[in-house]
Amino acid sequence: MADMQPISYSASAYTAELMQRPRQEGSDHSRLFRVSATSGQRLPHRCPTVDTAPMARGLEIIPPKQLRHIESQPNHTPRPVGRAQHPFRMDEECLRYTRQTKRNLFFGLIRAIGMVCFFSSIFLFTAGSIVIFFVSSPQNDINFSEYIEWAVKFYSFICMVALSMWGGANLVYRFFPGFASGYQPGPMWELNRRTGVVTVFANPAKKETAWQVAHQLPFHEFDCYLQSTPSHQGLPQFNLSLVHYREEAHVALVGMFGATSSHVEQRAAWDMVQRYMDTSQPLPDIPVFEMYRPLDPTTLAHDQRTGRPARYWRDMDDETFQQKVHEHQDKLNAFYRS
Repeated sequence: MADMQPISYSASAYTAELMQRPRQEGSDHSRLFRVSATSGQRLPHRCPTVDTAPMARGLEIIPPKQLRHIESQPNHTPRPVGRAQHPFRMDEECLRYTRQTKRNLFFGLIRAIGMVCFFSSIFLFTAGSIVIFFVSSPQNDINFSEYIEWAVKFYSFICMVALSMWGGANLVYRFFPGFASGYQPGPMWELNRRTGVVTVFANPAKKETAWQVAHQLPFHEFDCYLQSTPSHQGLPQFNLSLVHYREEAHVALVGMFGATSSHVEQRAAWDMVQRYMDTSQPLPDIPVFEMYRPLDPTTLAHDQRTGRPARYWRDMDDETFQQKVHEHQDKLNAFYRS
């Protein structure tokens, strides 16, 4: 049986007060590193930290219904065997991130293209048939029967190809999950709540170099930058870059929190990270962390003191959760746009 005792913080664990410590002068950042990693607006460090989270990659990442489904799985435990070696984690001890394998991305893309093409073909066939039916006449040389004959052949071929892509990818995922899906052998980075340390790994893509450490530095020595890049339509896309103030150590938070058209989402993500790392405060109160709250000493003491229900999110019905989602969005808008 997995150990369900709360973690113990190390002497280096982060609290917001550490940001008040003076830093060494000087920086080893090259010009190229500054352009790529520290461009954009530097976001503030908060003391005390605030309990907030982005929407899609925070509050809604695992809704209550999915939490209940996870709990219903046989032998479910918040601390499964092999958790320490898993390259992707969001729990009471650390935030750890890695990319999916290239094969996973390939088969995922094939499945998505097949699904989109299948439903698009049905829509275009239906819409085209309706239009041709009303505009066809001997006067304009548009024959409805000829169109239907051609459309059935053309769209049947498209649907067969789309179904082959969609269904074929699903079969590969079902019967060969170890080949088609999964993550890279090692993590890209880790933010550890228990130790207060940020770890940047060297090369997670290959087994022989996975888990090799490039940098291990205290969280309070990192700054966060709100970066903006144009989308294909020319609209701004915001993402976060976590950068050590002196060493060339860089964490691209865009992998975990994504790029968004709203800077509000990114500001909330940075505040969630600060709250997560701050061991003087409980874990962010969002569904994904609820099963881990009894395993974190500060959070456990907070919940016992305040009487927070242990299953606050997990027992919430869908309608109430959607109400909480709307309330949280209003909270973010008021906090970051005021």
